[in-house]
Amino acid sequence: MGSHFPRKKPSRALVALCLFLLLAVGVLTALFLPFFSKLGDPDFQLQVEEWISSIGMVGWLILLILQILQVIIAFIPGGPVEVIAGVLFGVWGGTLVCLLGSIIASALIFFTVRRVGASFVERLFGKEQVLRFDFFHDNRRMETITFLLFLIPGLPKDMLTYLAGISQIRASRFLVISTLGRFPAVVTTATMGATMSEGNWIATLLIFLLTAAVGLVSIRYKDRFLDHMHHRHLKGQGHSSPNGKG
Repeated sequence: MGSHFPRKKPSRALVALCLFLLLAVGVLTALFLPFFSKLGDPDFQLQVEEWISSIGMVGWLILLILQILQVIIAFIPGGPVEVIAGVLFGVWGGTLVCLLGSIIASALIFFTVRRVGASFVERLFGKEQVLRFDFFHDNRRMETITFLLFLIPGLPKDMLTYLAGISQIRASRFLVISTLGRFPAVVTTATMGATMSEGNWIATLLIFLLTAAVGLVSIRYKDRFLDHMHHRHLKGQGHSSPNGKG
């Protein structure tokens, strides 16, 4: 089965730009990976919260940069950053900084990938993983599919941002739709952070239990959903599935 993604032969300048960006992301990953790896520790979260809070407006900018980095470095989870944002800036302030960071990072990824083509994404995530999401490029239902993929918990949303860059979707439409899809998860996590900062542990527990329940359902059925969408796309393209069925 061949790839359905459009391929462009990048110029030398674009190749140089991509190499520079990859080097920059690699350096940032090396610098921030120990930091991000400890964000799941509540004690470390508290230290980060106190530090960001102590430096005032600069702290807002630092949190924005952290959010941008966790989207660009796709394997880093965004939950801890969103919780800290909720603790420091409340529900709507925390949601705003996280969504703004996601929009900035998504735009950077989208336009970079659109210039360099599919081969860059396939090298980054592996061709098999990219082909698993070939239904994402179904032009007839792309906007609906984009919204669903960003709405469903547990799916690799940051990877999807890279895939969007090699699709036919317009940048403005993608940024609006993906932001709307991200909104429920971001506002829920920021709310959990805000209720923690207020000492409202009952509300925090309820939000955590609700989030965990939705997450468990998503983990249970997300592979089935992806396989269904993949096989449906193959059928629409006139291909047979790997097991020989249409």
